[in-house]
Parts: sequence; structure tokens; C-alpha cells
Amino acid sequence: MTNYFAYIRVSTLKQGESGVSLQEQRDIMQRYAAHKGLTIVRWFEEMETASKVGRPLFNQMMALIKKGSAGGVIIHKVDRSARNRLDWAELMELAQVGGIDVHFASESLDLNTAAGMFSADIQAAMAVHYSRNLSEETKKGYYGRLKQGLCPSPAPLGYLNNGRAKPKTIDPLQGPIVKQAFLLYATGRYSLIRLVEELYKGGLRSRTTEKQAGGRKVGRTSVAAILSNPFYIGVLYVKKTNRTFVGVHQPLISRDLFEKVQNVLAGKSQPRTQKHCFQFSRLITCSLCGRSLVAETHKGHVYYRCHSKHSKTILREQEIAEHISDCFQQLRLSSEETSLIDLMLGEVKQNWEQHVAENAKAEELRLALIQAKLERLTDAYIDGLVDKTECEQKKTALTLERREVERRLADIQSGDTAGLARWSAIVERIKVASLLYETGNYEEKRQIVNCVMSNLLASNKSLDITLRFPFSEIVKRNEGQSGCPPYADARTFWTELLSGFMVLVQKTEAGDTMFCE
Repeated sequence: MTNYFAYIRVSTLKQGESGVSLQEQRDIMQRYAAHKGLTIVRWFEEMETASKVGRPLFNQMMALIKKGSAGGVIIHKVDRSARNRLDWAELMELAQVGGIDVHFASESLDLNTAAGMFSADIQAAMAVHYSRNLSEETKKGYYGRLKQGLCPSPAPLGYLNNGRAKPKTIDPLQGPIVKQAFLLYATGRYSLIRLVEELYKGGLRSRTTEKQAGGRKVGRTSVAAILSNPFYIGVLYVKKTNRTFVGVHQPLISRDLFEKVQNVLAGKSQPRTQKHCFQFSRLITCSLCGRSLVAETHKGHVYYRCHSKHSKTILREQEIAEHISDCFQQLRLSSEETSLIDLMLGEVKQNWEQHVAENAKAEELRLALIQAKLERLTDAYIDGLVDKTECEQKKTALTLERREVERRLADIQSGDTAGLARWSAIVERIKVASLLYETGNYEEKRQIVNCVMSNLLASNKSLDITLRFPFSEIVKRNEGQSGCPPYADARTFWTELLSGFMVLVQKTEAGDTMFCE
């Protein structure tokens, strides 16, 4: 008696999990086998599309048939096996050359006759055409959504799905944590492994399931994918075709912050294992070759040395500490200065509305200029001065720029005080910079040094320190600027300094770490 395999298939996992289609196919094939007197020795149930070659269970079944494990196969219908030409050709070769008995339970096809084979080939060709047409229509729908600015794929971590044909929205719980991931990584002080741990402590979790009610830690590969995904700046990117579309969803971060993260990702090397914690490790640079000085111990003392052959730069850690401490002493403010700064902070907060209005006017002007460029680009395309590809590229760039300006304008018009809060926080840091260095631990001292000092250049046995603005000006407050006489009063100095500093803060994105907030 000939043994038969039975093959049933559904196109999607969802169909398979519901069980309806598979069970219906099984019932029909069991009745067919009983009517024909065929013995089914094994069932192959597959939840995989047949439009592509590579169905694992179908291939396994075909391999077993070639080895003689069964003399025939029962399939529900032709389209369950024949939505690609190669699988159909292989099946027909087994039927004609290998002598394998092939049955289709829901179709009266006699593969032993030319007419039966012709009819089966026609149905197989129709199934292949249907699959191709379905794929084409699916692509049209997919790219149609993208052109509308909608993401047809599931929302990435940090966003929520809102149903078909609706924009993704920022997850109020996970969204701020994902944004923090970009801010932290942009500093260049975090490896991916360390960032994973920081985000887990902050509450970032993978998508939850019924079996994982609390969610799992987001791994390094997933975090790297998040940091590389332009979706978070409002861009929809299709990797397969290398095409980009402007999304209608609200961006989570600014484009400048995203580009900074990409630069860090591109230049990030595997972090080296740190065996010792030296206070000024990787903070001091050789003025001759630009390499970081390497810390080492010798006879109980810590030295920082440049290992280049051309350099004899070497400094003792104690000397470095004294030099840096002297700089912070110059930043120490008197009680009168502290009181004056507090008074000025109050005045600035009262006049903030004027700054907001000026910023809003500037952004509105930028928006009008971008809109004018878009209109000129459309006219150039209509007149045939630019081709379609070039027009789409320039239009995408201008649209992204317009959305960035619209985002900033919306923040200003909604009364967003992030700039004022940021300025106030940095001014508070100015007031206590010296105290933070004197009382801070290892990591806090390194952080405040990075905040205050932009360059520490060593040459032979000397150290040249460059302070960041506004700290570079604070140390001059008793000498005047550019060789001029000292200021007549402290208020004049602090008014000019903090006003100029506010202008820089207003021009800097909130995610910028220029001033080490």
C-alpha cells in the first residue's frame, strides 16, 4: 500500500494561529483520502507564503519524497503549492519522472494525462500571476502610505500605534527615555553596552507580551538600531530601496542631535578595558601630536606621559591638580557677586517674553523663506528645469528643514521655557563651579572639568588650560577684556556677560551638550 504525505498551508502566521483555514483544509483532505482509499502517514502544516522559494516544511517534504519515504502527496489545491514557478516545476518533475502520485483534494486533475497536466499548468500559472499581482498591489499600498507621510510598519520603541492610516504618536512613558538615549550617546562618553544599562535603569523596556508582562532589557543591537533610525526626526526610510519620505508624525529629537549621534556611531571604537581610575585620564592632550597623555604610576606617584617618539611631555598628577585647582579658585564668586547674579536672574525671567517674541519672528521669517524656495522648486519642475528625481530630493530636504523650523516655532508659541530653564541652570552652575570641584568625587570632578575647560594641552612639563565661555570671561572680571581697564562696577560686567551668554543659549538646541549642563 502506497503511503502519502499531506501538505496544507496558510499564507500568514495570523491565519495559522486562528486555526480555521488549516483545520478546514485538513478535514477536506481527510475525507478525500478516505474516499480514495489513500493512507496519510504524515502531515506537513506550514504558515508561510508560497510566493517565494524557501518554505522549510515544503522543502523538507520534497526531500523526504525524493528519498522514497512516501509514494505520493496530497495537497489541498494547486495554489497551496504553486505560487512560484520553481516549486511547481519540481513537483511536476517528481510526478512525471519520479513516478510520485500527486493529488489535489479540491480539484479534479488527472496528472497522468496531457489534458490534466495542461489544466494543472494553467491553474498554476494563474496562481503565480495572482501572487505577483497581490505583491504589486501590496507595494502600491505600502508606498502610498509612505507618500502620505504615514508609517505602514509597527511603531518603533518610543512611539505608539494608533491604527491603520493614522500617524504614530510619542509614547509618554518610553518616548522621553528614548530621547535621553540620544542625548547621552551624543556626548561621546557612553559605549553601547554602558548605554544599555543606563537606559534599563531609566525604565526602557522592550515591547511587552503576555509572557513578558514587565518587558525585557533592550539589547545593544536594538539600541544601536534606535540610534540609527531617522524615524525619530520625522523621516521614513526604506532600506531596501534606499528611499526617504517625510513623515507626518511628531519628531522626538532634532535633526542636529541625530546627526551628532550618527557621527559618534561612525567613529565609535570598542571601549578599552580600564584597569585603573586616574583622575585626568584622556583629559590632557599633547600639544605636539594631539594624542591623549597616558597615566602611569612610578615610585608611588602618578605621571601623565605622551608615548610618541618625538615628545618628552610628562607631568605629575599633583602638579596638574594644583594648576586646575588654581583655575577654579579664580572662578570662585564673592557673596556680593552671587547676590547680584540672583537679582539679574529675576530680571531676566521678567523680560523673557520679549526674547520669545523676537525668536518667534525670526523663525517665521525662516519659514517664509523655505516656503518661497518650495514654490520656486515647483515652478522649476513644471518648466522642465529640473528632473523628477532631483526635484524630489530637494523637496524632501526643504520639507524636513521646514518641519524643523515649524517645530521650533511651535515650541516658542506654546510658551516653552526650555531655553530660559537651560540658561538658568548653567548660570547656577557658574555660581557653584569652584565648590563642585573642591567637594566632588572622582566622576563629579571629571564632569566639572569637562564643563569648564575645553582644552588641556601639555608641552614638555607645562600645562596650558583653555576655559569654555563664559568661564573664560569670568576669570578676566578684575582685569577687563582685551587689555582694557577693569569694569567700573560688577553689575556692568555680569550684565554684558550673561546677556551675551543668553544669546548663545537661544541659538543652541536643547539637546546640545556644549555647556555640559
